[in-house]
Amino acid sequence: MMNNDNSITADTMLYGYIAENAHSSRFSVTVNKRFKENGVNAMVIPMNIRPDDVAFTISQMRSSKLSGAVIGNEYQAEAFELLDDAAEAAKAAGYCDLIRIDEGRLRGDLITPIALEKYAEAFEEDIALMATSRYFYELVTGEKE
Repeated sequence: MMNNDNSITADTMLYGYIAENAHSSRFSVTVNKRFKENGVNAMVIPMNIRPDDVAFTISQMRSSKLSGAVIGNEYQAEAFELLDDAAEAAKAAGYCDLIRIDEGRLRGDLITPIALEKYAEAFEEDIALMATSRYFYELVTGEKE
């Protein structure tokens, strides 16, 4: 059960959000609010990491107190190269947006495509299809809308 005072205990599952400007993203605030509302003893900590420190930071996660980390877009390919193991989707893509730490091993996965597929229907428009279509158009034509 999450403490009402938002304190971190020895039992709290800690996840990093690793990005160059993690603090300016609403990701950790949104997820932490959801954890608290549902009584989950977990917390996402935004970690502003410079490009020259990302490899060191991720490789040192093996011996940290973190349960894992969500990886910002700018570091996903580099993070993939540091993994001990990866889910099939991450292997096929060549990048990962989530790292779980399992017995000191870094295991990568791709959660964004699955999340878009699972929850896009909650939006009035098919946001995943629109985003993919727009990107494919730009890729093929070289034009930006």
